[in-house]
Amino acid sequence: MILLAAVAVFALATAGLALLIEPVPGWYYTLAWWSYIVGVDDVNRRRGGRSLLRDRFRHLVYLAYASVLWWTLFEIVNLRLGNWYYVMSPAGRPLRWASGVVAFATVLPAIVVTVTLIESLGWLRTARVTPLSWTPRKRAVVLGLGVVSVLLPLAWPDVFYPLIWGSVIFLLEPWNRDHARRSFLRDLEQGEAGPFLRALLAGLVCGGLWELWNYWARTKWIYTVPGFEEMKLFEMPVLGFLGFPPFSVECLVLLRFLGAVGDRSSPRGRARARLAAAVLGPAAVVGMFASIDRVTVDSLYAPTAALSVLPAGDRSRMASAGLRSPELVLRRLGSEAGRAEWAGRTGIDAAALLGHFERTRLVMHRGIGDRRAAQLAGIGVQRVEDLGRWAAEDLAVRLRTGDPRDRFIERRVRGWGTGR
Repeated sequence: MILLAAVAVFALATAGLALLIEPVPGWYYTLAWWSYIVGVDDVNRRRGGRSLLRDRFRHLVYLAYASVLWWTLFEIVNLRLGNWYYVMSPAGRPLRWASGVVAFATVLPAIVVTVTLIESLGWLRTARVTPLSWTPRKRAVVLGLGVVSVLLPLAWPDVFYPLIWGSVIFLLEPWNRDHARRSFLRDLEQGEAGPFLRALLAGLVCGGLWELWNYWARTKWIYTVPGFEEMKLFEMPVLGFLGFPPFSVECLVLLRFLGAVGDRSSPRGRARARLAAAVLGPAAVVGMFASIDRVTVDSLYAPTAALSVLPAGDRSRMASAGLRSPELVLRRLGSEAGRAEWAGRTGIDAAALLGHFERTRLVMHRGIGDRRAAQLAGIGVQRVEDLGRWAAEDLAVRLRTGDPRDRFIERRVRGWGTGR
């Protein structure tokens, strides 16, 4: 029943996205991920495992909460790296932050249920390798790599940003080897690489789903990775998919570390840790959202009636006639026949509707948004095609206003299809 419900929610969400039924387009990513997590968790139960939802609900809540805090760390680091930004976010702050929490809460549960599924299917059950010889010298080298993997991206983000995705492995796994219930290092010392390979595969699976569902969602992230503006699969540069497998390992290393710390703590120590997490965690999350609102959230979603790039009277008439969202404007006014039909419905002549279509297309192009589209209109950019007449550097200069969002404006402009 649970699996059927999860499949139904996913199918309805996908249909709602295709048919532009509000508010599905803005929540599609979250609906897809939670459907996957609940559905795969039930498959794992049917295959003889324990269900997070039915048998370990408190652990599922723990994973979701830890996931939000875990991703908060990466969002804070990204304020320095500038490797991704968000577009078409909900306009209201409470809804925007709440939707972010629900989305961030999926990261660790997704990894856990996917690893469990791979294990239950018997994939990569065993993979024998030459046993690893672990020495104090190697421990020191690995810890040194962890420190370097944190410091170099912060010092020179344009060059060393990939290192951040493996840093926690180097920092925590040596400790896990000595204290955690499970450890990749101990597995490798015994000549067994199966658990490590299963974690890598889970990261690749989840990475593909992250990017697939993000690509089709209205509210999404867009990458601005230096040197990799081209050659993308969905929104991700192709080589960027190599980061998902180590990220999955990193997630499991973190969870094993937290579990081992809990095992080694006294009841009073665990109570204090829970209290600290309950007090400091939300404060960190709120601080993170306030910071990314100023830097990483580049555009807010506006329905047709609120698009400042369209004349007030016309946008009101369009919305009243049924063109309530920018997506509907693009879908209905993209052809001459469509404009003729809607000219009759709105009382706006077809030539004016063509102009409204072009301005709306600019708003939605790469998530530029109403605010930036209005800026672009002020310098003569009315259509997506007009962007090609500008060099990215020149356009970035014209758009720069001192807003904190402009910190990485040149990278973002390059992704719009400007001239090079």
